[in-house]
Amino acid sequence: MKIIHIIENLDNSYGGPAKSVPLLVKYLNKLDIENKIFTIQIFDNEKNSVLDGSDIEVLKAPIEGIRKLRYSSQLESMIAKEITKDTIIHVQTVWTYPTYIGYKIAKKYNLPLVVSVRGTMYEWALNQSKYIKKFAMLLFQRDMLNNADIIHITEQNEKKALENIGIDNKTVLVPNGIELENDFNELDKNILNKINYDNSKRYIMFLGRIVHNKGLHYLIESYKKLKGEYQNIEVLVVGGIEDKKYFDLLEKAEGIHFLGALDGIKKHTLLSISSLFVLPSKSENFGMSIAEAMSYKIPVITTTGTPWQEIKEKDSGWWVELNQNNIDNSIDEALSCSDNELKAKGEKGFDIIRNYRWDKQATKMKQTYEEVLKKLKGK
Repeated sequence: MKIIHIIENLDNSYGGPAKSVPLLVKYLNKLDIENKIFTIQIFDNEKNSVLDGSDIEVLKAPIEGIRKLRYSSQLESMIAKEITKDTIIHVQTVWTYPTYIGYKIAKKYNLPLVVSVRGTMYEWALNQSKYIKKFAMLLFQRDMLNNADIIHITEQNEKKALENIGIDNKTVLVPNGIELENDFNELDKNILNKINYDNSKRYIMFLGRIVHNKGLHYLIESYKKLKGEYQNIEVLVVGGIEDKKYFDLLEKAEGIHFLGALDGIKKHTLLSISSLFVLPSKSENFGMSIAEAMSYKIPVITTTGTPWQEIKEKDSGWWVELNQNNIDNSIDEALSCSDNELKAKGEKGFDIIRNYRWDKQATKMKQTYEEVLKKLKGK
């Protein structure tokens, strides 16, 4: 079995899929599946912390023309050279040229097609650059979704989102995974110095792209209201600025550290010192940063727009409807807890996240691939 994964970009700045797709491939490799990732090289010096030192095979086609389209005249021929009789095309991206090429090649060579939608079919997502997406839907996207052998979703609400736009195809639920082990035995002194680390303080962490949908403004507003009552709190904001206008409107209050996109030991350090994790996101199809926080035994405050009802059910944090009052009250309640109470909630979160290890998710995906191959042979 050979899986060709197609994704539009793998630079760290691309967000969650730039991590979750290579991590999936890493664990599929351990199941003796041959995997190759095809992507478009957009930047000269692209970096991806998952790929560093790994044996994951990535082939990059150089970008041409308008960057937003992710066009490369070389991509199709590069993929075609790798096709074997037991190849499956797994499109890990939508809307752009690599998506179209994946669909085109699957049709041309009569190959099974798996499509991961990764949160792109929610109403709010469809309204971003909506005219381009409407055109893509008319051109190829709807046909691809309707004719895929299976659509991969990472949380159950994605199925409803697909049905809302008239897609009634078979889906398989395979959440993203998490690596519970890390390679770090110490903390990074430089990042600690940057925030003037004080172990008597409680640090509230936000980890995610700085865009309106992630809801950082709710956290900042809560912090402004509560910092008088809880004078030992500060906020750590980790994430790249994707929406500059939104970022410029955020209040840069004292005690809020905007640290940019971080990975490796720097991110590990900040997760290690944080007492509370807050992601007031409007919507998440999984929420990798939530899973990361739980893997560090940090209690989580997030919203019902994320698929983490278990946080409420297992008392590992707060899972609330998104509005300012709910975020205020949740943070207030969390900060009223003793260190031991917060630690106990974090331990419960760790118990949840152990069920999301990448080896388990890769096994589910392997079973999906086997089913679509069996279906093709049975035709």
